[in-house]
Amino acid sequence: MKTSLEHTLFREDSLSVVRFGLMLKKNGVSMSTLNFIPLITVVLIVCACAQLPTNYPVEKTTLITDTEHTALGRRSAADRRGHPGKSQLIPLIDGVDAFYARAALAVTAESSLDVQYFLWHKDVTGQLLLKVLLDAADRGVRVRLLLDDLDNQALDPEFYALDTHPNFSIRLFNPFVTRGFKYIDFFTSPARLNRRMHNKSFTADNQYAILGGRNIGDKYFDALEDVNFYDMDVIVTGPVVGKVSSHFDKYWNHETAVPIYAFGHNTATADELEDTRRSLMEFAESQKKSRYADDVRTANSIDAIRGGRIPVYYGDADVIYDDPDKGLVNPPYKFVTKRDLLNPYFKSLQNGLILVSPYFVPRTSGVASMGEMVDDGTSIDVITNSYSSTDSGIVHAGYSRYRSDLLAHGIQIFELKPSSRKERPEGSVAFDSEASLHTKVFIFDREIVYIGSLNLDPRSLDINTEVGVMFHSPEMAGRWANEIGDNALEHVYELELAQSPAESKGEFTYYTWDIEWLERIDGKTVRHEKEPGIGVWDRILLFLKGLVPEGQI
Repeated sequence: MKTSLEHTLFREDSLSVVRFGLMLKKNGVSMSTLNFIPLITVVLIVCACAQLPTNYPVEKTTLITDTEHTALGRRSAADRRGHPGKSQLIPLIDGVDAFYARAALAVTAESSLDVQYFLWHKDVTGQLLLKVLLDAADRGVRVRLLLDDLDNQALDPEFYALDTHPNFSIRLFNPFVTRGFKYIDFFTSPARLNRRMHNKSFTADNQYAILGGRNIGDKYFDALEDVNFYDMDVIVTGPVVGKVSSHFDKYWNHETAVPIYAFGHNTATADELEDTRRSLMEFAESQKKSRYADDVRTANSIDAIRGGRIPVYYGDADVIYDDPDKGLVNPPYKFVTKRDLLNPYFKSLQNGLILVSPYFVPRTSGVASMGEMVDDGTSIDVITNSYSSTDSGIVHAGYSRYRSDLLAHGIQIFELKPSSRKERPEGSVAFDSEASLHTKVFIFDREIVYIGSLNLDPRSLDINTEVGVMFHSPEMAGRWANEIGDNALEHVYELELAQSPAESKGEFTYYTWDIEWLERIDGKTVRHEKEPGIGVWDRILLFLKGLVPEGQI
């Protein structure tokens, strides 16, 4: 994914070059220099000759309209009665709710399912959602599944089999030529493969859509006992869904999206499809009495979908996304980026900005721009991961070099504590799990909220493609801003610049400014003069990770 292969070790949306060595070991290949160099030379020569498939039949397909009379269409009309022309938004803060909502939409769909994700893991939630998609296809629903090709190879056999279904089509964004041993392609096509599709959307019958930060996997849906993500999705219905569908069509029919059947090694048949159907059915049966199944049965989103207690908001909405041409190795002036579409919102700020981003690397230009906003009277709060809660040490290394300058400009910074706990029912799978921030939410002037896949770092802004929804609702924006302000301090470290005692040298007096981390524990404030959770070895690793070119973070 990165031009610099060392960088691939450290980030969720990156390859791991470690896997390359493990794959060799697993197959009995020695990693000694004498054995490895001839092997890699042969593989590189073979891969350099391989090409992406080009001469294959491909059908351009688009969203299915006239779905107003489906169950979801009737439900959407009923949900929005009294709010003509507005879109409805339901937050999915809890991971179990987010899983249930996707499954419920798939089970209810009658016409189409358009599904687009960066990662799809072969774990409990990943396999269960594949099953409901297959069930929908068996009912006659057209299923289009668009996946980034970075790190989903564990499910390749299932994907090949599912694609043989007459109602189930799968395409891969910016795919690797080599399959199975595909990471070797980074040696032959680094510039192209560095560009990944980070978009996430799930649309049913062109009536309801889910957008946000979650990929498909257990750690995104509160199905792990150790670490789970603070993440955010939203269900939307109304006029905005057509924009989500148009966004999907643009990616689905783009030259970078290659049908999975086009690869010559894919020889899956109806027999493999039947084997996959049986395997997924058996897996689902094995999970019916699991703790996670109990969690899903009590999901709060059941209330939301049935018109219950979950907050529901109405407003004008827009979908903003990178042009899929960003996935090509072209100069940026040739396509519209999400940065271009977001800039007017930042430039029109009057009062306050709240940025929630797990990966936050503002660069010098970003620090200067935010400093100017503060000077003009705009308050800026940044909520991101601490070193102990992040899943990417390399991003933390890139971010930490800007903290002092940000604080000096008057920007408030809060870092999530790993000990933070979501409000989960006791006995649920993730009841004792530690926290890691994965939410991407920006609140503009307590009037407009962005929810999507975009991190505020160079990779998301300059290299990967992203999508999100801009929702105009002062009610929602104000409520979310208040909840962040009221509830955040117990869950985060608040960063401050503290002046050191005066030090006299001759006729001059010197001061230095150091960061302190303020932690609230049982109503009391504890000050940490050193960054919590970082030892000597951690500092060495952060120094080394900080050598990675910033543009690739």
